Amino acid sequence: MEKRPRIKKQIAVTQHQTLPFIATAAVNLVEDAPTRAAYVKALRMKGWTLQAIASALGVTRERIRQIENTASPSLLVHILSNPGNFPVPELEMREVEVADSTLVLPSEDTLKRLLELQPFAQKVRWDHAEHRAVAEEYTALLWHAHSVEGVTIYRLAKCIGVTHGAIRFRLARYGYIQPITGKSKAYTPIKDKNRVSLL
Repeated sequence: MEKRPRIKKQIAVTQHQTLPFIATAAVNLVEDAPTRAAYVKALRMKGWTLQAIASALGVTRERIRQIENTASPSLLVHILSNPGNFPVPELEMREVEVADSTLVLPSEDTLKRLLELQPFAQKVRWDHAEHRAVAEEYTALLWHAHSVEGVTIYRLAKCIGVTHGAIRFRLARYGYIQPITGKSKAYTPIKDKNRVSLL
């Protein structure tokens, strides 16, 4: 599977930055509840965490969530246009390189074939000869979508309507991946005598 390209992204220096004194003082001085709610919403929109604002006001994160949900859009515009009275400081940011998170989906043909095979492949148990070839084709196609087309196992699971754990079990049983733990029977490899050649 080809590695996803790296892109540069701005992230907060720390997850839980403390709200600067100027904003802490300003938010505590607002006595009008609707205006305070709009100010809290403005801070949240800028990226400040529930915890940072909760610490400044001496309340819980859940209370901040409740407050921001009552914010009036018109008051929010007023807050954002008056930075002197309602300072909304920038978070301290840094630049990092991360994998491109562009959504990758299986090709139309792959997805169509997977959905055709799935009902039969899921009926196969260790001693069932019927649909064995279908189960192997289905598993090979899952591996193709993941390793060649670059679709994550989680995204594959969403596309075909199963859990990502079920896909991992299947790939491990058919020898495409090594299990993290061998304790689960679901990870027991299929015996050669129960395999069907796809050639």
